[in-house]
Amino acid sequence: MNFNQLRYILAVDKYGGFAKAAKECHVSQSTISKEIQRLEEEFGIMIFDRSRLPVRPTMKGEDLLIQARRILEQKQQFVDIALKKDNLPRGSFRLGILPMIAPYLLPLFVRSLSDKYPHLQMEIIEMAASDMVRHLDREDLDGCIAIHPFYEEGYYEDVLFEEEFVAYLGLGHPLSAKTEIAWTDIPPADLILHEDLTDYLLHPLENGDHKKAITSQISNLEFRSGSLETIRKIIDRSGGITLLPRISTLYMGARRLKMVRPVTDPPLKRKITLVTPRGFEKNRLTKVIKHEILQNLPEYDAGKSS
Repeated sequence: MNFNQLRYILAVDKYGGFAKAAKECHVSQSTISKEIQRLEEEFGIMIFDRSRLPVRPTMKGEDLLIQARRILEQKQQFVDIALKKDNLPRGSFRLGILPMIAPYLLPLFVRSLSDKYPHLQMEIIEMAASDMVRHLDREDLDGCIAIHPFYEEGYYEDVLFEEEFVAYLGLGHPLSAKTEIAWTDIPPADLILHEDLTDYLLHPLENGDHKKAITSQISNLEFRSGSLETIRKIIDRSGGITLLPRISTLYMGARRLKMVRPVTDPPLKRKITLVTPRGFEKNRLTKVIKHEILQNLPEYDAGKSS
């Protein structure tokens, strides 16, 4: 058994076949096939069921793939420690983030993170919460930034901060004369919501009366898009109302800020959380990322976690 063979079986599992796996590993398809076969013969086992397309691991193979990921992760940690000439964090971190959070939060901290920790290699991918679960299970992600509570239980959640939602109204909307807007004031036909936000609002709340008030105001128009900015531009052009995280107002000029109103009865808040697997082995990198996020949040985020 060697490290290359472990890399090969993980690549085959990732792509469900030998051709793409060989391309990722920069070897020929025959090489990757022979090396995996040697590994199977060494222990008298079958790691993959080659009769199926895509190729899938056997039950024994599933267990071995989990262990292979751990071994390669520990190998990389060994190399990082051995090569370290200072006390700065090093290594790679694959971070997933919800599209409705990314355009507002990432610009606040990615530059300072890069400047302070030049040996930290960050890969950031926008994806839905359901996709995050799949990639965390496959260890294609090291962590993700999502809304609390996370899409699925079984992960460690470190709450970063809490913020409120605000209403964004089209120019000339009848409600624009108000300084704040209650849920019961919003005509459901005027409300345009992102699908992720609809799911969040329908999640059970502690106050049942508030949940009832919210649910009754959600219209039948759900916008399936990765961008809240798309919805905002629709409202700029055609009118209506949407909800935006307050952090988005950092990027608005004076004209658009006039279209923003607080939401009351009930006020809507969300907790932004950093999600990582249980028993995570990149805790030091996670702490660095969390610190940079908290250090660069705007002043109004009184709900920062300690």
